[in-house]
Amino acid sequence: MLRDPEALGLPLAKVPSCAPIVRDLLRSRWQLDAGDIPAIDAFSHAAADPRAVVFVAVHHGNFPSLEYLATVLRAQGRPAVAVYLQGGPPSGTFDAVYDCGGSLARLAELARRLGERAVWLQAHGRWSFLSQLMMSANPGLRVVQELWDWMDVFIDPEHADVFVVEGVFAAGEIALMRLAERWIRGHVAAFVHKHGGPLLDAVVADRCVPELRIFPAPPAAWMHPPRAHHDGPWRLVHAGQIKGSTSAPRVFGDLNVLPVVRDLVEQGMRVTALVGAGAGPGELEEYAAYARVADAFTLVPRLAPRELMAAMAEQQDVGLLLYRFPPDHVVGRRHLQTALASKMFAYLAAGLPVVVSPELTFMASLIERLGVGLVVSAHDIPRLSAILDAADWSRLRANVARAQRMFTAERTCADGLALLETIQ
Repeated sequence: MLRDPEALGLPLAKVPSCAPIVRDLLRSRWQLDAGDIPAIDAFSHAAADPRAVVFVAVHHGNFPSLEYLATVLRAQGRPAVAVYLQGGPPSGTFDAVYDCGGSLARLAELARRLGERAVWLQAHGRWSFLSQLMMSANPGLRVVQELWDWMDVFIDPEHADVFVVEGVFAAGEIALMRLAERWIRGHVAAFVHKHGGPLLDAVVADRCVPELRIFPAPPAAWMHPPRAHHDGPWRLVHAGQIKGSTSAPRVFGDLNVLPVVRDLVEQGMRVTALVGAGAGPGELEEYAAYARVADAFTLVPRLAPRELMAAMAEQQDVGLLLYRFPPDHVVGRRHLQTALASKMFAYLAAGLPVVVSPELTFMASLIERLGVGLVVSAHDIPRLSAILDAADWSRLRANVARAQRMFTAERTCADGLALLETIQ
């Protein structure tokens, strides 16, 4: 068993700017004893099937692409097995699951027992170094790493201190993320990330391993045909992460969508917030208080992705990617320009046209080009009801149905399998 984390010899643990935080993570999360081995061996046996695709993820949360891919693979008769560092997926998502219970030692021990094979690792942000940990534990692993966002773009160097002051990241974490992302682009077998338009080319210009850019769309079987607007007020939905007014406002001020919600409700529209992961109970209290006094606003706890799309298809008319960006907002401009939210494809899968902010450049251009929604500036939010009334809904519904055929997890899965086969 791997009893000593120092024995891994992680390169990042030797870099002065991030070594303390790497070593602290390893020491605080190094739990492993003989009682863990039978479950690790049982998973390793399931993963030994040559047709199995092995996924590794940090947690089940806002990044549903692995659930999408597992659904497609299993429908095609291919086993899909998964390791979760913490907090496993809903029951029945994979053929076999091992939950490390937060222990990096268990993850490293399991990686060591997988032998020589390809694995698909979903890890970004402060956890992007996991590929280095797994490859140090087992040099025979060929890791394809999926990064949901590039933190090097999310955090502009000139504003890094704000992220530290507001408690979003420690200075050592920022150094760790920058160095880990650079290492990934040169050392993993390949990396997977979301399409973000031509501006993303410069972000990964230093890569020397294969890349795959994906659209994080759900399986075709989860999609619902667009429906005509019901009689009555417009029903709008925001699905995903939201923040309160006191949650690091210079970083997450755009995710405080309550002022936008108030504007929409005051126009006589109905708004639902389907809450994603990442919001603590205190952060939602402002929304809950408003829901208690505004009948037209509903706050709904997190739903599983397939249930989420079914609920939106049945109860909503329009999906929102609509934000107000504060003047002192410090999130990197290139991050906003290249962002591609999974909720956009969840809305389309539910048959909903999308309203998007122009600051989200790539998504706005994609929505305009496909004709599946409207680009609405913060200045025009107070007249959104009139904008929706004037829209060509027959054309929007037809275009949404066409987009549903273009963006599916089946396409992503085919591309991903082709990539895995090239590095097996």
